[in-house]
Amino acid sequence: MIVKPAITWLNRANVTDLSGNIGTILQEMAENADIYDDPAPPLATVQAALDNFNNSVMMKADGGRSATSKKKACRKVLTDLVRQLASYVQVACQGDLTNLILSGFPQHKPVREPVGKLAKPPGPVLKHGPQLSNLTARIKPVKGAVSYNWRIIANLPGAVPVIEQDTASTHVFTGLTAGVCYTVDVQTLGTAGPTDWSGPASLFAD
Repeated sequence: MIVKPAITWLNRANVTDLSGNIGTILQEMAENADIYDDPAPPLATVQAALDNFNNSVMMKADGGRSATSKKKACRKVLTDLVRQLASYVQVACQGDLTNLILSGFPQHKPVREPVGKLAKPPGPVLKHGPQLSNLTARIKPVKGAVSYNWRIIANLPGAVPVIEQDTASTHVFTGLTAGVCYTVDVQTLGTAGPTDWSGPASLFAD
């Protein structure tokens, strides 16, 4: 069975639960430094992002569009860091459920280990995201996938591809430039390593 931390709650949790859960993770990992001796990103970096998020929540209480935007931006920075921390925990816990529990992360629903390397995933379907300058990429979930590497590049001279990792078969790219065409492909990561990259899909950001 594959032992890994759950992170889907990062998208669904309300403000109170998000802050509380991440605070618990930071405390538990600090108390179990013999297991998690070199967190990536450092716990201090995640704590600073959590503090910024909590401050933005208090600013939001006073109202105003800028305060709302600040809160959303701080939440994204924080959740991105926690996703990276979850990837570190998955490796550092060495498949031991007790070690995972001691990280403070909840356990992802257990899945059976796939046999051999997974097949290359199909090309993603791209749609405009829930907000302007967002693109949503989606593929059918791959059985046995531990996570997905989503790669995006702007179709502009000198553009450099960016890879974002997610455990979901749907991923939202944010902060894109309106009017620019972006190309996205994806690879699946299983216990036998990453697959080849899928075929590409392209769409203009709005």
